[in-house]
Amino acid sequence: MDKDTLLQHLKTKPDLHQLALEAGNDSSLLAALFEVVRSDRSPLRYSCTKTIRFLSEQQPGAVYPYFRDTANWLQDTNSFVKWDGILTLANLAAVDTEHRFDSLYEMYFGLLRDTQMVTAANVAGNAWKIVQARPDWESDITARLLEVPQIVYLHHGKPSPECNRVMCGHILDCFNQYFAQSHSQAAILRFAQSQLNSPRKSVAKAAARFLKRHKNTAENPAD
Repeated sequence: MDKDTLLQHLKTKPDLHQLALEAGNDSSLLAALFEVVRSDRSPLRYSCTKTIRFLSEQQPGAVYPYFRDTANWLQDTNSFVKWDGILTLANLAAVDTEHRFDSLYEMYFGLLRDTQMVTAANVAGNAWKIVQARPDWESDITARLLEVPQIVYLHHGKPSPECNRVMCGHILDCFNQYFAQSHSQAAILRFAQSQLNSPRKSVAKAAARFLKRHKNTAENPAD
C-alpha cells in the first residue's frame, strides 16, 4: 500500500487495531504509515502513530527497523505524536539488540522534567519496560523517578501541585512493576511512605497498597 492509498483508507476511519495487525504482515503498509507521519500534517498523522504504537505492543520486532524514525517523534511539535513516540520506544526497548536507545537515553528521560505533565507521565508510566529490557539502567532510572516530587509541572501556564501528585501516582505504579529487581528498595519505600499523606486520595491509597505489598518482602535494601 502506498501513502496516497493509505490516506484515503484512513479517511474511512478503519479499526486501528486491525490496521496494526495488517501492518505487521505488510511491509509496504508499515512503510506507508511512517511516510504519512513524516510528510502529512493532517490529523491523519495521529491515526498512523497510534497504529504503529498498537503494533509495537504486539510485534515490536516489526517496528524496530524504524527506531530512528520513531525517535524523531520525541521532538515533534504535536504532543499526540510525541506521546505515541514515548510509548512506542518503551515497547521497542525489549528488542533493541543494537542498543539504539543508548544515544536517546538522556533525551527520553529528560522528558520527566517536561513542564507538561502528560508528557512526563507517559515516560514515568512506561519506564518499567525499559528497566526490564536494560536492568543495567535501573539505578539511574530509579534515581530520576525519585526526583519527581521536586519537579514543577504546569497547568494553564501556572505551577500545579496537583499535577505533581498525579505524577507521583504514576511513579508508584512504575515502581510496582520492578521493585523486586531494584537496587534502591529502601529509597523507593521511603518515597512510598512519603505519599501516604498525599492530598490526592487515590495516590495515598496506592502508597498504602504498595507498602503493604512490598515493605516486608524487601531483601537487604541497598540504601
